[in-house]
Amino acid sequence: MSAPKSGPQSPFPGPRPYEAGERDRFHGRAGERRDLAALVVANRLTVLYGPTGAGKTSLLAAGLVPELERAGFMVMPLARPGGLLPPGTNPIHLRNVYSANVLMHWHHGDLDGVVKHTITSYLEAMQDPRPERPLALIIDQFEDLFATHTTQWEQREAFLRELVECLAKPERGVEERPVRVCLAIREEQLAELERYAPLLPDLLRVRFRLDPLRRPAAIEVMTHAAGGMFSRPDAEKLATDLGHRRVRTFGKLALVPSEFIEPMQLQLACDEKWRRGGRSGAMAKPRDPDEALVRYLDAGIARARAGWNSEAKIRRFIGDKLLTPEGERSAVIRGKRHTGGLNNKLVDRLEHERIVRAEERLGTRWYELAHDRLLEPMRLSNATWFESQRRRRRARRIALLLLLLVGVGVAGWFGAQWALDRYHGLEGEKSGVEEQLADASRTREALEQSLAKAEGAHAVERLRAQARGLDVDLVGLADDVQAARGVIAEMARFSPRGRDNEPADLTNFVAVAAELPGLGARLTGLAQRHGELTAELAAATAARPVVEADLKALAKETASRGPELERLRVELDAATAAETRQRARVLAEVAGFEAPQRGASGDARAREMARELWRDAFLLLQRGSTEDARGRFERAHLRDPASAPSWDMIGRIAQTAGDLKTAEQSYRKALAQAPDYGPSLGSMASLYLTKEWFLDAERCAREALAAQPDLLSARIVLRAVQQRRQSEVESDEEGLSPKNPCVRGTAAPATSPPAGASPPSPEPAKPAE
Repeated sequence: MSAPKSGPQSPFPGPRPYEAGERDRFHGRAGERRDLAALVVANRLTVLYGPTGAGKTSLLAAGLVPELERAGFMVMPLARPGGLLPPGTNPIHLRNVYSANVLMHWHHGDLDGVVKHTITSYLEAMQDPRPERPLALIIDQFEDLFATHTTQWEQREAFLRELVECLAKPERGVEERPVRVCLAIREEQLAELERYAPLLPDLLRVRFRLDPLRRPAAIEVMTHAAGGMFSRPDAEKLATDLGHRRVRTFGKLALVPSEFIEPMQLQLACDEKWRRGGRSGAMAKPRDPDEALVRYLDAGIARARAGWNSEAKIRRFIGDKLLTPEGERSAVIRGKRHTGGLNNKLVDRLEHERIVRAEERLGTRWYELAHDRLLEPMRLSNATWFESQRRRRRARRIALLLLLLVGVGVAGWFGAQWALDRYHGLEGEKSGVEEQLADASRTREALEQSLAKAEGAHAVERLRAQARGLDVDLVGLADDVQAARGVIAEMARFSPRGRDNEPADLTNFVAVAAELPGLGARLTGLAQRHGELTAELAAATAARPVVEADLKALAKETASRGPELERLRVELDAATAAETRQRARVLAEVAGFEAPQRGASGDARAREMARELWRDAFLLLQRGSTEDARGRFERAHLRDPASAPSWDMIGRIAQTAGDLKTAEQSYRKALAQAPDYGPSLGSMASLYLTKEWFLDAERCAREALAAQPDLLSARIVLRAVQQRRQSEVESDEEGLSPKNPCVRGTAAPATSPPAGASPPSPEPAKPAE
């Protein structure tokens, strides 16, 4: 066969779709073209769907558009809802990014001419010399609505509503003219469109499925479009060869005949035969469509990079710029010298090889992969090529390694000869070196034994220091528990009689109740430390046999602290139970107490009324009515401005709420009225400890214990200050604060007691049974 003499241009478009100007070459789809046009004319909305590569775009451009024009329609250019925007355009600033993409295919000006329009408003403003003609809108690749501009997904519904607005009524559309819309979408994306069916009532029922070419249609394409290049027998043979698919049968891959022929594979095989002057090439062999397309892409890229040695750059350009990670097409704008990092001459070669195609949009030239059907073959081609390059590099590295090993082997042989000669020379020195090694070994053993003894002694001293710290804390906790039990036992004899020291006793009792959980936490911590020390002693005894005797003695001494901890736990539980009983009794007696009427002076009556208000506020505070209690305490000190207990309780309420400034002011006012009021001295000590003013905290704690020896909060503050001094080598404090209310005019600054000394305390009272 000979090539046709009508000219060098091939009648087969290859991987790109047919265009509107190629309608005379578009064959094999007469029935589909007629049926689709009839559906579009008769219905407001028609959905064309089919698999990727079935020829939907070609049917729209070269089939549907001519049919609608012959039927008297004004057909708008094919549009897409997706794609990249012009440089410098932020999609966030667009009214609707999908509408803007559609309008950019229709508008020939700049972007400002479309951003202000909806689809309906643009069509109404459009100049048409024959406005009576019906209007047809064809939107191709409608799957871009779900695959592109995913950050603007909320605009999808608005875009569909714009389409519905064009089809507002069955009998009229834009400016009293009928409007017909045809949407083309990939079959696998049809379910995404179904989700928006409520927006398009009764509009999605008209659908047209486009299958790939069957054998008779493929034969028609070859015999009618090639101008006599294909005889009937040749066309039938090529159609038979191309209608194969690779499937797995009985565990093996095999080529089997198929019902359909992929249009792109047919176009490529026919185009190849045309360019070869009527001789069939590699594309005409029986082969799976994906394999055929991979071979086509490999050959096209090889021709494009000829003379440039830039195949890796070309493949990275396609993989990074024209393919998305989700497996969709992307587009890139042509630059002045480079496009997406690739030289424009190479991009032009790719376009010439029909691997990429160009599209003019708003005066900007865009490039994208020639067809969606090339997405997966392109990915497979890139993966195979880069893997082969990795294998080549690995083979080169292995070859270099083998050469290196050969060189090392040769050098090793010469080195062995030198070593043998050297060995004979060193043989005489062997005995002396061996003796030195024996001496060094004995010295090392002696040093290792000494080191083991030193490490064991250090471990014993470290553990003994931990045991001493545990003993000190245990003794301190025992003192605090006994002091708490003494206060609780003393309250067993309490009865409200209106005495001046009753507020201090009640305040101390409540403070002891508040400290009981802290004592329990300290006891739990000591028990945990005791357990950890016991376990560490056991581990050290097994790991250090050189000091086993010392460690066992220390472990025995530590184990004796267990009963003491259990005894403290029992005493603390008993104190907690006694506190609960005494608390209920004391509160009941205070609530029922009525002070006797005394015919005293007005000042005495004012003090008695202040005490009564204080008792009421105390009861309210114990019941949780903090604000009511604060009000009663304030009324109490208004009745008796010299009432230190009222100011003290106001300060305690503020300190509990975290208002340290108000608390300190209240404590100072209490101490201004009664410098030896124990609860306020203890509260100032606690406040100074919170501020880490340790000298002031110690002074206030000692003054509090001097005024009220059973004040548990002062004991705890004093012990905390002493532990801090034992743990720190130096202190940044320079002396007592000049505003410390605990410092009396004739008293000297407090000095620190010796390390480990316990705070002074009287013999605690025997706890109540």
